[in-house]
Amino acid sequence: MSLPRPVIAGETVMITRRCSQRQFLLRPSSAVNAIVGYCLAVAAKRYGVQVHAFCVLSNHLHLVVTDVDGKRPEFCRWLFEFTAKCLNAHWGRWENLWASEPPSVVRLVDADAQLGKAVYTLTNAVAAGLVTEHHHWPGLVSLPARIGRTLPFKRPKGFFRGKGPLPEQAALAVAPLPAFAHLPHERYAALLSDAVAAREAELANERRAKGRGVLGRRGVLRQSAFDTPSRAEPRRQLSPRVAGGNKWARIEALQRLRDFVIGYRDAWHRWRAGDRDAMFPFGTWALRLHAGVCCAQPP
Repeated sequence: MSLPRPVIAGETVMITRRCSQRQFLLRPSSAVNAIVGYCLAVAAKRYGVQVHAFCVLSNHLHLVVTDVDGKRPEFCRWLFEFTAKCLNAHWGRWENLWASEPPSVVRLVDADAQLGKAVYTLTNAVAAGLVTEHHHWPGLVSLPARIGRTLPFKRPKGFFRGKGPLPEQAALAVAPLPAFAHLPHERYAALLSDAVAAREAELANERRAKGRGVLGRRGVLRQSAFDTPSRAEPRRQLSPRVAGGNKWARIEALQRLRDFVIGYRDAWHRWRAGDRDAMFPFGTWALRLHAGVCCAQPP
């Protein structure tokens, strides 16, 4: 069976999800931006998730969020279900929109990891050779200057009922990373902007050294939503589950994750054998919610 993942309230994570067959089904347009922005805003409010950074590229997206109430699986289910339904209605298609593998979820265990993954998210289009600076990307991307503000999104037409239960307008709030929440918004925005600018300068130097250019906004917008990248994607690579700038914090987080997996599997085998008092480790989510298993208290 696949490795279980602990779901713990208050954790900050980076979530990545790719489109089926690497198609450009998220290719930027006013309609696509409105659909993804609205669904993200509704899902974040519905499940109490704080959004810190996001970037929606043509065939995948990155989110840096804090799972305040321990409802990350429900947040992901709702977000990816309704973006898929809305975008399929928009593109006139019926098959899976998202790739069959589950979303990548990386726990960010310290301030360096949080800032690093936020910068990675914001500069992803630059690293992919699509634009020279993150704010040139025509799709959805959170801008450091807008930290603390809310972004309004109207309910998209084409899928949602006009008189349905969802709001006509949803506001997406972009919050500072938890490790820097004590800073004034202006100082935090400057810190994030400087880190993004430094990364963009590194990428620009790499492009010049290799003699490469960028596709540009017009080139991105000319792409068909049903195309795929011309370069093959590396296969069977490791999928990290923890990120940390501090070596010892990362080792500690990996040890806790290992202990969780061992405890979960032991309890699972005992529970399957009929021991309904088997104690699952703290962070067990699906079996606690759907089967009512016994779980340990927070450490």
